[in-house]
Amino acid sequence: MREFTVYQDDDGYWIAECVELPGYRAKGGTREEAMEKIRSALLTYFPCRCGD
Repeated sequence: MREFTVYQDDDGYWIAECVELPGYRAKGGTREEAMEKIRSALLTYFPCRCGD
């Protein structure tokens, strides 16, 4: 199971972070866009474990 933190910054962008990718933040114009970007990063970083 993956744990995400998603919040909106002062400029209105959505930021997604995952404890498994320390120091990486995905930014998007919508919450869904930020989540899609963080999931893509996870697939790149952990290609065998993203089905968990």
